[in-house]
Amino acid sequence: MTVLEAARIEAAGARFEPGSDGIARIVIDRPTDSVNAIDPPLLAALLRAVEDARAAGPRGLVFASAKPDQFVGGADLSLITTWPSASEISEACRVMHRLVSEIAALPFVTVAAINGTALGGGYELALACDWRIAGDAPSVRIGLPEITLGLIPAGGGTQRLPRLVGLPRALDLILNGRRLSARRALRAGLVDEVVHPAALEGAARDRAARGQKRGVSGGATPVERAATWLAPARAFAFSQARRRVAKETRGHYPAPEKAIQAMSIGLARGMNDGLEYEAQAFGELATSAVARNLIALFMLGLRQRRAAGHDLPTASAPVRIGVVGAGLMGSGIAQSAAVAGMSVRMRDVDDAAVARGLSAVRSLSEDAGRKGVFDRREAKRAIARVTGTSDWSGFARDELIVEAVFEEIATKRRVLKEIESVASPDAVIATNTSALPIADIAREAAHPERVVGMHFFSPVHRMQLVEVVRPAKASPEAVARAVAAGQALGKTVIVVRDGPGFYTTRVIGAMIGEATRMLDEGARIEDIDRAMTTFGWPVGPFTLMDEVGLAVASHAGETVATALGVASERNAVRVLADAGLQGKRSGAGFYLYGKKREPNPRVYELLGITARRDVPQGPIGPAERLTSLFVNEAVRCLDDGVLRSPAEGDLGAVLGLGFPPFLGGPFRYADAQATALRDRLTALAERHGQRYTPATSIANGRRFFP
Repeated sequence: MTVLEAARIEAAGARFEPGSDGIARIVIDRPTDSVNAIDPPLLAALLRAVEDARAAGPRGLVFASAKPDQFVGGADLSLITTWPSASEISEACRVMHRLVSEIAALPFVTVAAINGTALGGGYELALACDWRIAGDAPSVRIGLPEITLGLIPAGGGTQRLPRLVGLPRALDLILNGRRLSARRALRAGLVDEVVHPAALEGAARDRAARGQKRGVSGGATPVERAATWLAPARAFAFSQARRRVAKETRGHYPAPEKAIQAMSIGLARGMNDGLEYEAQAFGELATSAVARNLIALFMLGLRQRRAAGHDLPTASAPVRIGVVGAGLMGSGIAQSAAVAGMSVRMRDVDDAAVARGLSAVRSLSEDAGRKGVFDRREAKRAIARVTGTSDWSGFARDELIVEAVFEEIATKRRVLKEIESVASPDAVIATNTSALPIADIAREAAHPERVVGMHFFSPVHRMQLVEVVRPAKASPEAVARAVAAGQALGKTVIVVRDGPGFYTTRVIGAMIGEATRMLDEGARIEDIDRAMTTFGWPVGPFTLMDEVGLAVASHAGETVATALGVASERNAVRVLADAGLQGKRSGAGFYLYGKKREPNPRVYELLGITARRDVPQGPIGPAERLTSLFVNEAVRCLDDGVLRSPAEGDLGAVLGLGFPPFLGGPFRYADAQATALRDRLTALAERHGQRYTPATSIANGRRFFP
């Protein structure tokens, strides 16, 4: 029995509705789900509805969703990860191809009325229609983001999108997995019209009633059409794309190359050949470890948004917040809160500092408006929601006050006392710190039960993670309010137990400390960094320290190392910082930043290292060594009770620290490595010391995921 034959037994989720005026509808509505995810029963129901429409022969046909703020999503990811074979998945793709081909072949006008999310297969269904009209609503997101899950579009997207908007634009949209708002989609040519949500149904029916079918290349400019259909220009576009992909993925992500190949085959040999390659490639990718790891991370993120506060009281997000400190972190937090609709009061020690903070908020918001992250009207509204002061006026009304001053414990204690003197008795106070234990900061607080940690990552407007830190004396209600605030900002929130470095700084600090020890062993700065980026990390440890600043890196590292009892006699990073090497912003750190970046020879002089040699490339290379230490420390955090779950450990490492996503996170990586990781750590411990001793769970062979 084929996928389609089996699905016909349970076909549900779409119905044909004839119209008295000759304009019919196909209404999409999965009966037992909140979203219209594509699965075999829905495909069967859509095919049946399209057959009914063809038999009825209306003047026009509108595809619409019965679900608010949701058109049609992509494939049901839980189904993809449970299908055992690539061939079965490819067969399901061919069913989807049949559906969109039959829609495209209908003899009357077809219109997609996009009222919300139209991603992946949902947008591919819309691509098969003659016209696409979107409602101008915040819930509308349009695009083909499959590449971010290690997949490629599998419903004809690699074939129809280049024909619609031209190859150069299609390459950008598909290879970057862009998700566009309605107005950005209009500018990109993905939709033909944007209307007020209340007018969407009428606009779609009007368009269908005009009786005008359209060729598929209506959105491409003459230059884009030339790059699509002239073989030399097309070959150049593909070669440029392949060069970019090779540089960005370093061979770890196979999906972009397969997407390029699908487009290449389709444009050179015809759509049918392109569709067949698309189906085969999707099946191969969907059963690969890379895609399964990326899908698992995505699903963990979805669950975390619902369950971050599962062991906490119910709490609402704050409407008014205060931010103390208008520097890089403070202004970033203020801007993110304002974009989320909160009223923000931002304070610093003098008017000049406040003005700089407000200017940063304005710049971030206007830049986001220019880039289409949200429209310019929303950018202006966000700017207006932030006010500044050099006194404490207005803070008594705030429900949450975030302290974001310099990472120095005496300063934070002093500021905390000032906040307590002006804050409402019900206000939650959150300190933004990457390493200092919250209990130490709140040691002299009058009400430690309302003091929590909120570790934001820089730059705040880009980084998706917030680490909420739960000290022993904090009330569950205070922690719950911090979690709700982080979620309202659109962040993924993990909750960790208080302690030096919490989770994220503790594990990255262990890895950075080990990298500096490797310098003492004779390794070169650039070789270690190169090994790490080749392995899949976004940057190496020395580049990372230069970016955050050596003083900050040293301070955080000392805090964690001392508390965990692994401090070395010499803090190499402190030696460099005290000598004036501050990192990228000052022009010199582990690297010199002139016309081109190059390793800084002063590092070796200051550290008294004379013999430099290549990184040892034995059975355990530098990247495997550092990554193994990182994973081991992550598992120790779980064993110690700092982490609540392996899921939060994976999300925190990937979203906050750049752990290679294709590996799924440190805990999924530990599962995949199994005894090999334990044996590697044991060998490293024998050679380099007890810091490599396998964590209890690794030593015991624990599996972290089913």
